[in-house]
Amino acid sequence: MATNGESARQWLEQNREQISEERILQIRSNLVKKINQMADAEDLAVSDEHQGLLEALDVMDAWLQERATPQETAVEASTLDYSPLIQEPSQTVPQLTQEEKLRRFQNLLKDTKK
Repeated sequence: MATNGESARQWLEQNREQISEERILQIRSNLVKKINQMADAEDLAVSDEHQGLLEALDVMDAWLQERATPQETAVEASTLDYSPLIQEPSQTVPQLTQEEKLRRFQNLLKDTKK
């Protein structure tokens, strides 16, 4: 399979039609295992092979994300609701006079004092 970013890209292009997402995830998992094993064995010293595997992993991740994005975007676009959140009132709201506003306010004050 792929040992660096370029070979991973070429492999994905050549096998685009035949390869399933599950197989890509399996290969990605194997790459992660191998990277972790190399990191443990080398005490975090990055070799060319290790760097190549990291690049291949990045390519696989980008490919998987690219493959998933168009489907998500199409679903999101079809479910967006652009209707107004608040419907305009069908009848006008009566306006209170200053005296009525003052009377209601004083009644509220009386109620809170009890």
